[in-house]
Amino acid sequence: MIEVKHLELVQAIAQTGNITKAGVILHLTQPSLSYQLKEIEQRLGTQLFLRVNKSMVLTASGKRMLEDGKDILSRLSALEKSLLPQEEETRKLRLTTQCYTGYHWLPSLFKAFQTKSPNTEIDIVTEAMSRPMEFLLKAEIDIAVINNFKPTKGIRFEKLFDDEQVVLVPARHPLAKKKMIQPADFADQHYIMYKEDFSSDYFAQHVLIPKGVHVGKVTKMQLTEARVELVRAGLGITVLSRWLAKPFLRDNKSIKLLPIGSKGFHRSWYAATLNEQKNDPVISHFTSFLKQHHHGVVGLPVI
Repeated sequence: MIEVKHLELVQAIAQTGNITKAGVILHLTQPSLSYQLKEIEQRLGTQLFLRVNKSMVLTASGKRMLEDGKDILSRLSALEKSLLPQEEETRKLRLTTQCYTGYHWLPSLFKAFQTKSPNTEIDIVTEAMSRPMEFLLKAEIDIAVINNFKPTKGIRFEKLFDDEQVVLVPARHPLAKKKMIQPADFADQHYIMYKEDFSSDYFAQHVLIPKGVHVGKVTKMQLTEARVELVRAGLGITVLSRWLAKPFLRDNKSIKLLPIGSKGFHRSWYAATLNEQKNDPVISHFTSFLKQHHHGVVGLPVI
């Protein structure tokens, strides 16, 4: 029976004390406003205003409609505002990376991205590192930056870039005399890797295991610096991204960097997201940003 326009009518007349002035506020003519007031009073069967000396004075029913109407109009305004797109609203982007080395280059890109998109807050979900697909499918993260995966229903993979993997060997190691390392050279070597399981190590999974190469000993070490120090001490060899290994070779003659094969061995990085979020503007913007700006951090050309 009571409509929003009636609540606004009562509020405007109570505020101005005059139908003509209330009409200016509501952008209605005086006859139109008078008709609406008469209509709602007839519906309710009670007067809302008394005409006293050319002024409109609220009756008891009018006062109640004014007070309760203020609350209703305020709540409707708040509801409408909450449903409209909020351009300045902060958006949280939940992200993980499958490989610890990602944290060597991702943070600087996070900072650069947030400078361009200050309303986007990046939240790193470290517990999703070992199970990124599971976290994605549960919608507990928005993006997984990965380099090793199996096609998964409901998830799309967008390539970001390739980075070359190289071998670090002690300068006095017999392999240091080679110009390049072949997979067979790993046979019986002490292999230092960061994964907990040999079969989940990227290089082992894609090269050593398929070629049937058996290493002599495996040491698991997740800290890059510690892996380099073990090589420096002559305790084994390891595989790293070229860009990650280069800083450790400055003014250092105790370690040698060697390519893998004549064409090198490369690892591909991807952004994994849910299919249903492919049109999400924030996720699309961040993925495009990684593709366009990684070369400034990782030292690679844009693909």
